[in-house]
Amino acid sequence: MSISSSLDLFLLPELFRIIEEGKKTGRLIVQIPLNNQTSNLKRIYYLWFREGYLVAISDRLNHRGLITLIETRNWLSPLITEKLRTLCPTEMPLGVYLDQMKLLTRDKLRLIFQLQLHQVYQLFELTSGWFRFDELSELQDRLMTLPWLEMTGHRMKATEVAMYGLRLVKDWRVFGEQLPKSNLALQRTVNQPFLKLISLERKIWEQADRATSIETMALELMQPIKNIQIAAFRLIVVGLLEEVLVDNYGIKSTNLVSSSKVVLANVERQKFLVKPRQSTDKSLLNNLFKLWRS
Repeated sequence: MSISSSLDLFLLPELFRIIEEGKKTGRLIVQIPLNNQTSNLKRIYYLWFREGYLVAISDRLNHRGLITLIETRNWLSPLITEKLRTLCPTEMPLGVYLDQMKLLTRDKLRLIFQLQLHQVYQLFELTSGWFRFDELSELQDRLMTLPWLEMTGHRMKATEVAMYGLRLVKDWRVFGEQLPKSNLALQRTVNQPFLKLISLERKIWEQADRATSIETMALELMQPIKNIQIAAFRLIVVGLLEEVLVDNYGIKSTNLVSSSKVVLANVERQKFLVKPRQSTDKSLLNNLFKLWRS
């Protein structure tokens, strides 16, 4: 099954969370509009996931992205890399093969993967564009498979990629009204964080007691309210916290960072449209999971 939408209607971090929680394997295409101001980004990116982990990143489909990165650093000559394309065993990441053959060190392969990741991190600042995710089973019907020649052998959890990307966002106007309101409280959705948190995120996590408002947290932590809202947003969008409304009758959950509109396409090319709402609850993502898994 496939899912596609525009980036102004569906948050990229939410998609990464769905990919990880659903242990998805497949290809994500992110297309960037011509009027994008981030000049160092390419027009299109292909991100490959395996069981919820990001395993390959490229801006081309000819399986030469990783090889080009190696050649431009003069680590291997074009003559050698051309031979390696044919010698690399089937279903073995090229990076693993290069390591086994002692042609590249693990440190160099790790560096290349980090360079690739920094391209992905920039995608989280996009305010417009388009994406499409196809599961591997559907790609195999088109005689496509995982791009082993684009894989370093390293991988990262999709939510971890999203968290790093969100920490690097410079202009938080990208998310507009998606930031949690200062009069809301927070509650944990898991017993322990499944990601490594930085200091402020950890403090917010510890104070997420369903009773302390974000405004009160800011006072107690001696931080601007905006800083607390931004850090809380990161924790919410990756699935560690959720917002709650506190009233005289108890605590009600309200997931305000859920997407406003999602376009789903199944293998028969049928599309489902979720109408926009100012506030949506977790049923939106739950319904998305059910439709995607059907």
